[in-house]
Amino acid sequence: MAAEGPLEATVTLFYQAVLRDGGQRLGPRLRRSFAAWARVEDDGSPLLEHSRGRTRATLADTEVCGRYVLDVPTGAGRLRTTATWAAGRRPERSWVLVTVEGDLSPTAEPVRAPGFMPAFLATGRATDGAVPVEAGTHLVGPEEVKDLTVRLANRSRAVPLIVLTVDRTDPAVATACADHLAEALAGVASVVRLYDAKTQDELNAWLGPDLSVFGGGLRTYLPGVRPGEESYAMRHQPRGGNAIREHGTRALGVVVTGVVELSAHRQVPTDVRQAEPRVARVLSGALAPADLHAAPPSPAAIAVPRPPKIPKQAVPKDPVPEPEREPEPAAPEPEPVAEMPPALAPAPSAPAVPALPEDGRLAGAIAARLAEHLDDAVLEALVDMARGGDSETTGLIRTMSAHLQALTRAVETTGLLGRRGRGDELERLRREYDQLEMDYVELQEHERKAQDRIRWLEGRLAEHADPVYGVQDEGPEGPWDAECLMDVVQRARKQLRRLDLPDTLDTEVSRLDVTYPRQRRRWAARAWDALRALDAYAEARAEGRFTGGFYDWCSRPLPGGPHIIPTMVSMKESTSVAGNPKFYKARVFRVPAELDPSGRVYMPAHVKLQPVGSPAPRMHFLDDAGGATGQVWIGYLGDHLPNTRTN
Repeated sequence: MAAEGPLEATVTLFYQAVLRDGGQRLGPRLRRSFAAWARVEDDGSPLLEHSRGRTRATLADTEVCGRYVLDVPTGAGRLRTTATWAAGRRPERSWVLVTVEGDLSPTAEPVRAPGFMPAFLATGRATDGAVPVEAGTHLVGPEEVKDLTVRLANRSRAVPLIVLTVDRTDPAVATACADHLAEALAGVASVVRLYDAKTQDELNAWLGPDLSVFGGGLRTYLPGVRPGEESYAMRHQPRGGNAIREHGTRALGVVVTGVVELSAHRQVPTDVRQAEPRVARVLSGALAPADLHAAPPSPAAIAVPRPPKIPKQAVPKDPVPEPEREPEPAAPEPEPVAEMPPALAPAPSAPAVPALPEDGRLAGAIAARLAEHLDDAVLEALVDMARGGDSETTGLIRTMSAHLQALTRAVETTGLLGRRGRGDELERLRREYDQLEMDYVELQEHERKAQDRIRWLEGRLAEHADPVYGVQDEGPEGPWDAECLMDVVQRARKQLRRLDLPDTLDTEVSRLDVTYPRQRRRWAARAWDALRALDAYAEARAEGRFTGGFYDWCSRPLPGGPHIIPTMVSMKESTSVAGNPKFYKARVFRVPAELDPSGRVYMPAHVKLQPVGSPAPRMHFLDDAGGATGQVWIGYLGDHLPNTRTN
């Protein structure tokens, strides 16, 4: 059940662009565009932090990677734009990942492409890994139709391609709309404007009647265009010319919103997903730049080593007494001097400090020492001025002020003065938490691979009764690394034949993916493991190779069979939930009539993708593996359903 307590702040992923850029000086080009957009005076230093009111910007990079962040307030929440880049093993594999996430106030404008994206795209030749992603509109004439069809049919294309046709009544409308779309969707779509009617006719002849576009309208072609083979052509949404002529760019809001939301679900390539968490460690110096694309280490190698213990010096049992020294001659007594006023008296020397404290303590020590030395002098000088003192006192204050400023600048240039203030401390903790969370997900992926390998070895041992440790040629591909829950659901529908996942799951699944981008990879991994376990259990149960329920399977599975830890499985709900009509009804989901004539069944059994907290996603299912259908029916996959401990 979800734990009681305040809910976590919602962080929604609104925009995500994944680009390949093999051009020269990728980092400087991206940094220059980002700094100009964020209005930061960039001095080119490896780490630059800039604050203006509640707006914070950070530019950090090395020769192999970098991360630039702009954090701005949005009413009660915040919106963070992050641009991360890394040089690939080969120049063409270098990548840029741009995200916009946070919490928007109800009156805030919808999120569009960050303003620096068109300027950055104009500096090179970025692609989505397969087709170019231009800074502006790509104009296509009759001689370029063939190239356009190649782009549309490219199976590796990841971004939508929006095609606008000619409006014969007002050609300027198509131009304005194309420019508007190119700016709003920079980095997440490719916008094409057809030159004339001949170009339109040639393109439609290749597309066929189901996928054609005409009449001054536009059409958004998603990845995987297959002319003549589309089972659902309307997934490539058209927008009529009449609406565009009547409302202009305002008619494009639904197109922009749809493409931007689609970008948040785009799967991040494996090399980007593996290297992106390491960028922060490279920037902090905790990881060598050469290890940015190294093979994933084992969990033990990732663990932070403990600092070595400093051996204590042995104390001799019988200390040897020091020889007596001859008394030194007394120093001559200094001549008396006139007593100086407090404002001119030299500050007493501070005792030597054996070691520098950490940044925050050092800053406090410096501030305290300056205050101790200067407070009395300044106060007495001010009193002297109030009593009609001469200009010499005023000059003294100015001199001390200049010395203080010079001293402050000198300390700041050494990097010893840490930032002060509660907001800065919270920002530092947030960055550390983000890094720890990414490290945790990486550790989980390595642990899943190790567990999958163990299960495969156990299965081979059971089949052959012969040690197979170290055999790699016939081993499994390893657990699939899912980027989001929606990817898991779609893959399960194609590969897991003993499971049924209805389309009604998609709404709640997509909501989890978009609303909680930082946790979705962790949940996706657990959901895929649970679905594989349910499928293996259902197959074994239906074939008579296993007796018992799914909980029993997880407790003692067949050798080599996929399973999850039993604590993730609950085969029933509490009495307070089952006996409450409101809570009971929330757990009733659709099933085929062959399972229940009413078409709906109560499903108390569920898998806990996260045991406690908020959110705490659950996957409710109906086990009919030993029944007429021989399948497991998934009724719900989403946030924790209401109970006595949820709001």
